[in-house]
Amino acid sequence: MWRGRRVSFDLPPVTATVLILFVWLSSPLLLASLLCAAILHELGHLTVLRLFGGRVSHLSISPFGAELTVANGQRLSYGAEILSTLAGPAVNLAFALILSLLGARWDEAYVFAGAQLVLGLFNLIPARPLDGGRILWLVIAWITEPFTADRVVFFTSVLFAAALLILGAAVLIRTGKSPFLLLAAFGVLAAVLREKGLVKRPPAR
Repeated sequence: MWRGRRVSFDLPPVTATVLILFVWLSSPLLLASLLCAAILHELGHLTVLRLFGGRVSHLSISPFGAELTVANGQRLSYGAEILSTLAGPAVNLAFALILSLLGARWDEAYVFAGAQLVLGLFNLIPARPLDGGRILWLVIAWITEPFTADRVVFFTSVLFAAALLILGAAVLIRTGKSPFLLLAAFGVLAAVLREKGLVKRPPAR
């Protein structure tokens, strides 16, 4: 783990392995388009987070992108957290539209637009550790309380992880390549099982 004056950073071994595998199997154009989409995605999160006065204290790179931790002592409202979480996919979808319009003059723009679209939509899946899962948790916790949100998001995450496993296996069997959807499904499932029970049931009144 690297630690600077204000922000600490770490790259887990599993993430490094997945990134090396992706670089090995993907084309330079696809790699560039996905890196561009990932950078814009995180810039969307950071921009809105800073607008609400948040400061990032820790940055961890995962197979799903960067995981940002707000500095201790800073507590954003539910609304601010929802907007900052939604900003990443929103930026991707906006750039997907812009780049698709440029495709008439530059064919490679369609590849970049596709990467933005895939990353934006994939992150809206209501499963941990994706943005959609975080947004769902925040909305339910805002309306009810964290324990109920934790239970609901756990079941939706397991459901979508199972669907991704089936779809990823089907793609791998049909094409004989592109194992990344299957790896993403395993990653979602592992994240769900790791976080299960972190929020405790509130005491009875």
